[in-house]
Amino acid sequence: MAANAASQVNQGSLAAIFNSGEDPNAAVSQPVLQCVQVKPLVGQQGAPERFRVVFSDINNFVQSMLATQANHVVHDGKLRKGCFVRLKSYQANQVKGKRIIIVLDLDVLEELGECDKIGEPKALEFKAEEDTKPQSTTIATNGFYGNKLAQQQNQQQSLPSRTNPNASASHANIYPIEALSPYAHKWTIKARCTSKPPIRTWHNKNGEGKLFSVNLLDESGEIKATGFNDQCDALFDVFQEGQVYYITSPCRVNMAKKQFSNVNNDYELSFERDTLVEKAEEQNGVPQIRFNFTKIADLQTVEKDTTIDTIGILKEVAETSQIVSKTTSKPYDKRDLTLVDNTGYSVKLTIWGDTAQKFDVMPESVVAFKGLKVSDFGGRSLSLLSSGSMTIDPDIDEAHKLKGWYDAQGKSDTFMSHQGMASLGAAGGRNEATKSIMQVKEENLGMSENTDYFTTKATIIYVKQDNVSYPACLSEGCNKKVLEVEPGQWRCERCDKTHPKPEHRYIMSINVSDHTGQLWLSCFDDVGRMIMGMSADQLMELKENDEKAAGDVFQDANCKTFMFKCRAKMDSFQDQQRVRYQVSGANALNYSSECTKLTQMIKDYYTHVESLTHSYNGRNNASSRQASLDHLYQPWFPQISLTLWISDIKNGTGPAVSLFINPSAPKPSPKPSDAIVKIKCFGLNRMDLLQREGHYPVPPQAPKTLGVEFSGMIESFGSDAEKEFKVGDEVFGLAYGGAYAEYIAVSTHMLMHKPAELSWEQAGGVPETWITATQAMYLVGGFSPGKSILWHAGASSVSIAGIQLSKADKASAIYVTAGSQEKIDFCVKELGATAGFNYHTQDWAKEILKATNGKGVDVVIDFIGQNYFQGNLDVAARDGHIVHLGAMSGTKLPAGVDIGAFVRKRIRFEGSSLRSRDEEYQGKLRDTLVEHATPKFKDGSFKVIVEKVFPWEDIVQAHQLMESNQTKGKIICRID
Repeated sequence: MAANAASQVNQGSLAAIFNSGEDPNAAVSQPVLQCVQVKPLVGQQGAPERFRVVFSDINNFVQSMLATQANHVVHDGKLRKGCFVRLKSYQANQVKGKRIIIVLDLDVLEELGECDKIGEPKALEFKAEEDTKPQSTTIATNGFYGNKLAQQQNQQQSLPSRTNPNASASHANIYPIEALSPYAHKWTIKARCTSKPPIRTWHNKNGEGKLFSVNLLDESGEIKATGFNDQCDALFDVFQEGQVYYITSPCRVNMAKKQFSNVNNDYELSFERDTLVEKAEEQNGVPQIRFNFTKIADLQTVEKDTTIDTIGILKEVAETSQIVSKTTSKPYDKRDLTLVDNTGYSVKLTIWGDTAQKFDVMPESVVAFKGLKVSDFGGRSLSLLSSGSMTIDPDIDEAHKLKGWYDAQGKSDTFMSHQGMASLGAAGGRNEATKSIMQVKEENLGMSENTDYFTTKATIIYVKQDNVSYPACLSEGCNKKVLEVEPGQWRCERCDKTHPKPEHRYIMSINVSDHTGQLWLSCFDDVGRMIMGMSADQLMELKENDEKAAGDVFQDANCKTFMFKCRAKMDSFQDQQRVRYQVSGANALNYSSECTKLTQMIKDYYTHVESLTHSYNGRNNASSRQASLDHLYQPWFPQISLTLWISDIKNGTGPAVSLFINPSAPKPSPKPSDAIVKIKCFGLNRMDLLQREGHYPVPPQAPKTLGVEFSGMIESFGSDAEKEFKVGDEVFGLAYGGAYAEYIAVSTHMLMHKPAELSWEQAGGVPETWITATQAMYLVGGFSPGKSILWHAGASSVSIAGIQLSKADKASAIYVTAGSQEKIDFCVKELGATAGFNYHTQDWAKEILKATNGKGVDVVIDFIGQNYFQGNLDVAARDGHIVHLGAMSGTKLPAGVDIGAFVRKRIRFEGSSLRSRDEEYQGKLRDTLVEHATPKFKDGSFKVIVEKVFPWEDIVQAHQLMESNQTKGKIICRID
């Protein structure tokens, strides 16, 4: 069997694919290859499922990635290790010097069976020309090690595509839509325009404008493209639905705004001034439309507001009717359709505007809809979006099957309707039980698909004063936000009117508390008036005329207790899911009724205690009985810790001996996205020494307490923390400051789950050093496999991490500098550096030039500054990058520094810091570290080197050891 299969494999075809530019006749149009590995790719949460495959042609092997439409061969169990395939459609690329094939379509040749790997195939070698840099095309999946950090400035090459053999010579190298990403440059796609809604206009305080959008489709996938203003004028008439076009960069690739798109792609295009759009002479070879159908019976499991495609038999067509929009007060035409399919269900589907007026499809036709919004008003229903489309009697398998079923039996079937199948909690008998705040959280109210309703008795402890109201329209029943277009001119887009002034309406966030916990609630105008004791107009006027009096009004709102009627519902905020608690009504306490309730609760409680006391009296151990009774009473008398111990600095700044343990610092309170972490260990960093002495520019959001990395256990959360964490989780993370303490309030975006394989001490030394090394090496330094790199201070924690990252990502050479032979031996023998140089006894710059035959190194990571500036310029290779992370020797350059190398060798010098970056930037680096480094921490490939662990009471000695520069690895403090 193996011999027969081997004879079918097109040996040498992989090399021919990538060299077809030299000899077009050498390439095999549909090569037969052996699959030697299949693995799922780990992507970000919510990203499409992707698979990496390694194919062999017996002579060579190459890494490949399946386009999403080809995933079915894995799901069906056909594509397995050892099987044989025929590639029918694919795109060849170079990614950071590696050969990559994106497989768009393939057949598994089951008749050839499966067998062990045939022969000893070798990795396909890359012979780069002198003036050609390695490729850095980031594929749209976060797939291979290091790809997410590919430097955007690296040159791109589009290798031959087999998706369309009929492409014209002027567009021979066509990118698949699947491969587009913000890091791709100089690309051309060939795609069909499947949708082109009318031009849209806008008018707001920043001005007015217009835009249009089109959906573009090729064999690999679909993407939305938008043109604004000038591009709208230039390109709107160029695009026609159903036609095929070449679109050539420059054309910006952005993250997709999913709420405005019905296309399943993480990215979208934005036309620029120089974007080239050409109608293709050859209109064949590109799909007409792509669907991802949802069965009608499955709609009940689809989340509300999801955009889907479906296909069904048109059962009923209602007459057109007209409604008036609540948001714009404009009339809209609508028409209701009834669709059925072979699952035995029917659904109401609404079409709008001209589509509704001109709809003339005969009942019993097959209709395929793309871009339907799922609603749950009165049960599941569908609405065709303005960007959606419908196809009558499409020539696809699903349509033929449906038509055959309907003609054979569907005409006489009865169908179940989704109407009336509303989710629990909808109008009519919904449960609004009174619950404590702890019960609301423990019962996960609002975290399901359905809206949950509850009532809680709580006391206001804080009213957020920012954005407490908004300017609303004066028209009766409008309440739409208005914009001040000119002084004294407030425009309402909904009413299309201008008013001399607005009516301010409350939109408040309040923090409330009961004996079990705290909760953030959102309130609107009626509840706001009750809480503040005045209208929002009155409060705004007071803030303008007497800010102190307005502050007193906010203060007076605290400590008021109400019965809040609330709804809890999951929503999205900045791409993060959270539960929002919205107040629908509030009532002041009815003290008579509350006294009656409390009296009954106390009676029930003591009856329960008395019965339990009798059962405990049988125990011999008195302390056991007392402990049990104390546990019963504990919820009624919670103990509250308001202070904690921190490592502080006498007089704010000073030498190491000025550090001391302060036992009376206030315990931090979490912001909505924060967690409170009880710290086990924290790591020392060079910036801690500088901050202690008053020489470090601390970010404004950082507390004065030192420390940016830690490990510990989560104790509690704010109201909008990430849901992947829970109380009791062991974590490690990065902070703007405050880690030299028993507790820290830190954003959950900066936390990571601690691998069991790492000790508390090791985990406490990971975040700052490894994330800094990742940022410097990839995002700033533009490192890619095959490049050489120099790490100064080779035995420092950041360089220790960087050396291991460089080795894992196949650096051609790794050089280090250090102050002793012991440190050099450590870097070379234990970490895998190529060579090291002692800056005390050697001219490291001359030695590196000697080791590289005068070429120098591609990336230099420097912490020293002044003393190394000239040497770094000397050793940097042509087009090299110097990354400046610190200035341990000073910031002022000596006289005589020759900067000619900047121009002569086209060197890029860039400084960077991590601590001053915003939370979103640091969160992305955290995700990169989790994706790429955590598996290697678990299997031991990456080592976390800890020099010494101190009890945190010995913080002075820990700082003195770091100041001595005698260490290699992390200094850790442990809080017992």
